[in-house]
Amino acid sequence: MGKIRRIITNVGATIWQRMVRELENSVGELAGNNILNYIRKMEIDQQKKISPEINGLETFGIDKDDLLIFIATNTEVSKACMEGLTEFYRSRGISVVTRVVEGLTDDSSTAFKKGIADYVDLIISLFDKGEQWYYENFFNATSGYRSLIPYTTIVAAVFDSRVFYLYENSPFLLDLPPFPINFDFGIMEQHSAFFEKVENDCVPSREAIEEFGYELFSKVVPQVLLEEDGLVYLSNFGKILWGRYTVSNPEIYFSDSAQKFINRDPVYLDYVRKMLRGEAEAEHYLHEYVGDAQCYKFPAKGVRIFYIREGDGPFRIAAILPNHDEYERYIKTKQHESSLSYTKTRINL
Repeated sequence: MGKIRRIITNVGATIWQRMVRELENSVGELAGNNILNYIRKMEIDQQKKISPEINGLETFGIDKDDLLIFIATNTEVSKACMEGLTEFYRSRGISVVTRVVEGLTDDSSTAFKKGIADYVDLIISLFDKGEQWYYENFFNATSGYRSLIPYTTIVAAVFDSRVFYLYENSPFLLDLPPFPINFDFGIMEQHSAFFEKVENDCVPSREAIEEFGYELFSKVVPQVLLEEDGLVYLSNFGKILWGRYTVSNPEIYFSDSAQKFINRDPVYLDYVRKMLRGEAEAEHYLHEYVGDAQCYKFPAKGVRIFYIREGDGPFRIAAILPNHDEYERYIKTKQHESSLSYTKTRINL
């Protein structure tokens, strides 16, 4: 038997607001039983239209083995809506637990800040006793107060939970897989060639399994890669993570001589990093130099780096010159840097 699905849903005031708009003076009192009776008179399609909570849960697909956790703000309307929804699902044999965020009482700035803190504490309390290991955790972000959604998403990311939501009246459920907030970027470093390939195209699943091995493959799917019809491609989170990796580890090309120079003395790789971070000075006038490259200089040390770059493309490092004398010798000879052989790599900034 698999883990029990635990679906956490914030409850807003939408049901009551729509009741008031439809029934006007005959709406009756603000009470959970009144809201429950209103819901029960409708077919499921109508229930989904008047309640974003029901819409999200029913589109997701609820069954009797699930555990629902409803969270209301400390307002009469939110608590009444939660009471009605609780009885609606319990009458179907589904387990429901209710919670109220005591600090979320009104829209004043001070109260709201405290309420957000209380909300985060409440959500964390659902996980901090080790109970999350008994459940497959989901957050229904379709309903509740919009201002809580960013915090819901962050907590879901930290606690390895999934988030699903429906946009407005769309019938299509959007499912956000657990965001690997503690993702090991060493995986991307070790398999960068594969990620460069899958960034722009689908790759057969068998090729991905051969690349990662089955155990690691099962970890990166569905967090970083999605698998469909025998193919894998980057998930949206995978695109974000790969983008983060490439920004922090830019693609760069070294000529054979530049690479040998760094291999002999790795300290000069730090100068390349400083150049990429903009911590050097571009030398626009190069006296007698005739060649294809541009030059970055580090005046305090006398170090120069000759490079080629086309537009926003990657840097090609043609030569690294450790002092002024080497620089003088270099510029007195006509250079043909564009004809050199370059090898692609990535460096961590």
